Amino acid sequence: MTATRRIFLAACGALPLAAPALAQSFPDRPIRLVIPYAPGGGTDATLRVLVGPMGEILGQPFVIENRTGGAGSIGAAVVAQARPDGYTLLADPSAHALNHFLLRNLPFSYERDFTPVARLSVMPLIMIVPASERAPDLRSYIEWAKEQGGRISWASAGVGTASHLSGFLFVQRAGIAGVHAPYRGGSQGAQAVLAGDTHFNFATAPSAVGLVQAGRLRALAVSSATRMAALPDVPTVAETALPGFELVEWIGLWAPAGTPPAIVERVQDAARRTLAMPDVQARLATLGMEGAFQPHDAFGRFLADQRSLLTQIANDAGLRPE
Repeated sequence: MTATRRIFLAACGALPLAAPALAQSFPDRPIRLVIPYAPGGGTDATLRVLVGPMGEILGQPFVIENRTGGAGSIGAAVVAQARPDGYTLLADPSAHALNHFLLRNLPFSYERDFTPVARLSVMPLIMIVPASERAPDLRSYIEWAKEQGGRISWASAGVGTASHLSGFLFVQRAGIAGVHAPYRGGSQGAQAVLAGDTHFNFATAPSAVGLVQAGRLRALAVSSATRMAALPDVPTVAETALPGFELVEWIGLWAPAGTPPAIVERVQDAARRTLAMPDVQARLATLGMEGAFQPHDAFGRFLADQRSLLTQIANDAGLRPE
């Protein structure tokens, strides 16, 4: 056997050891966490509660990077194209399950280029209106909106987000003619209502709960099947005006496709342990969120179901790829 062949075979034999060795040393430097929406929104607020404890468990800090735009696709592209070594991760809401349908000509695939790590949380959306809104309840608001002859505008956190789909479902089922105004995140959508630029918004809880509790915005309803603990006096859309209405936001964690399973397991375990902490649960509750951990395999199955469900809702609501 030649020396060259011995070197080649030795290298080939070492390849299977590379991934376990990498996983054993992971992490040995800070982890970059890309959030594809603006600071202050639901995804950003959730992860800012979680990254401290998760970093302590892993022994390295997380560095949050907000990369906004493109309905979340700009930040997602950063992670999809990153090296699959666990040092660049994506925190994304339920829009992740629909953007493959809504957005054309992306430089990556939402279905092929990510590895699900864990589901982190779920949260209802809050239908907010200006504090000066005179309608006493949602049913009255719907009647008023129908009388406006298409002059209603409503904000969302961006095309394809749960905020977007909830708004579409609401105007469709309520029979309201309105104009959609997408923003670059949940906080901007809430601020648009606060400034009077739009009439209403199905906002993420972190974007809206504080403004509602301070009396600066008014909450007419929540999008979940049951009321929120943070706003127990606010009824659901279903119980007030539109029976069966339900659509909630959820947030997950992804790594680039090809990330070694052992690294995925380490990050997943850190998320699980963090979400089990009573103080973390309490902090999430004050934001109107609920920890809802799923490991990577269960999250992958959930994600497939959500892609099917949300694509059907988008079709029913008349959404088309952009």
